Amino acid sequence: MPSPEKITPRVVERFSEYLRALAELSFEGKISASSAQIASKIGRSPDLVRKDLALIGSFGKRGVGYDIDELDDAIRTILGIDKRRRVALVGFGQLGQSLIRYNGLSESGFEVCAIFEIDRKLIGNRFEEIPIYSAEQMPEICEKETILLAIVAVPAENAHSAFQQCLDAGIRGILNFTDRTGFNPPPHAKILNVNIAVEMESLSYFLKHS
Repeated sequence: MPSPEKITPRVVERFSEYLRALAELSFEGKISASSAQIASKIGRSPDLVRKDLALIGSFGKRGVGYDIDELDDAIRTILGIDKRRRVALVGFGQLGQSLIRYNGLSESGFEVCAIFEIDRKLIGNRFEEIPIYSAEQMPEICEKETILLAIVAVPAENAHSAFQQCLDAGIRGILNFTDRTGFNPPPHAKILNVNIAVEMESLSYFLKHS
C-alpha cells in the first residue's frame, strides 16, 4: 500500500478516470491495455498514466501492458471501493431523488441505504425501497448501518446545520450539493463541494474564449 502522502487529490481524481477507461476497454473485449490506450480514453498522456500507476505497484508488462482486471482491483482497493460503501442522503428534494436513481453510484460501489428528512409527511415512507428517517434519528441509524458517507442536498439555508448533524452522527465524508460552503469540518472529516453552476460557468468561459 503506497504512502497517502504520495497520492495527491489530483491523482485520486485520475484514478477514478482510469477506472472508467478500464471499464470501456473491458467492454470492448480487451483483457489487457497499454498506458497509451488508457490515456487516449481520458485525454491524458501515457507518461502521466505510467507515473500514476507506478504509485500502486508494478502491473505493466513490456509488450503486453496492464492486465485490466488486476489493475481495476488494485485501483479499487486504493480508493477504498473494493467493498460496498453505505451512504446516507440528507434531504429528499428533486435533486436527492435524482441522485438515488443515478445508477453510477451503485455501479461504483456506493449504496444509499438511508434518507434523512425534517418533513414529517415524508418520514416513515420509502423511496426506491430506501427508508426515510427523521433527521433526529441520524446518529442511531448511521451507527446501526455503519454509514460513514453522506450526500447533502438540502436548501441552502439548512446546509450548515445538516453538515453538523452529519458530523455529530459520525459521518466522516460529505458530498455537498448545496451552494453553501465555508463550513470547516474537523481534521478527521472532509467535505467536497459540487456546484453545477460553477462548472457551467467554466464551460461558458471555454466557449467564449476557445
